[in-house]
Amino acid sequence: MSNALKTIDHWFAKADLKMKDGQFLTGNSLKVIACISMLIDHFTKIVLFGGVNSLLVDQMEAGLISEEAYFQFSDFVRLKLVTAGRVAYPLFCFVLVEGFRYTHDRKKYGRNLLLFAFLSEIPFDLAFFSDQSQQMGTFPFYWPYQNVMWTLFLGLLTMACLEKLATSSPLRKEKIKAFLLQILSVLVFCLIAEGIHCDYASEGILIITALYIGRNNRIYQVLLFLLAYMVTNGEQPSLFILVAALCMLAYNGKRGTAHLKYGFYAFYPLHLFILYLVDLALLRIQ
Repeated sequence: MSNALKTIDHWFAKADLKMKDGQFLTGNSLKVIACISMLIDHFTKIVLFGGVNSLLVDQMEAGLISEEAYFQFSDFVRLKLVTAGRVAYPLFCFVLVEGFRYTHDRKKYGRNLLLFAFLSEIPFDLAFFSDQSQQMGTFPFYWPYQNVMWTLFLGLLTMACLEKLATSSPLRKEKIKAFLLQILSVLVFCLIAEGIHCDYASEGILIITALYIGRNNRIYQVLLFLLAYMVTNGEQPSLFILVAALCMLAYNGKRGTAHLKYGFYAFYPLHLFILYLVDLALLRIQ
């Protein structure tokens, strides 16, 4: 390692150590923040863009509300509420990396993700693609797109491969070989994610990979996350992506006192199904 890299590494380690006194968010706190953000995102996309939007369009056409009022609502939903939902996925990825590092049973961890990927598929398809699945004659299933639990499961497998392929050999040839195999494994899982069209797809895999690579230093980890976001999205991080990054920096490394693991798993399919029912009820009012 060159002197410049050693200096940077030392600075990161020193800054990471100084941050510990100000870290106050537990793993459970991050999950709660992520769930609230996800609820806002899904409520916006399922209910506000769905049933509520249809009701307002009918009222606008009937002259009960003005076009200006309708477009103010539309802009607020698109520009404010949707962006607020972007906090969720990076935090779920961050928690996934922490879970992979510290869980006592990785196989069970993977089985839980896979189980809830299956359990979430129908609620996900109903909430987002019920019209399309009816047109295709596959209701309640929509095969062209899969829920985010599949992405997290593939991300877990990606980390397992990266760890398995790592080498402690001092030989340069072995290090290069291991590095190339690790890159290949990430590309394979990116292709799988794109092939099954799971939510966030290759972007999700790359963000998980970035967070895993930087796992030993929080500042380095967050910088890699922001870099991965900019590379995959081709844009500067939005305010809410920066909020997600700040939440990661504020994580204190503790799980939290409440044992809510399965509650967080169950929240995903349950809230999707409830939002689907709400949207369905609104559409039937018309």
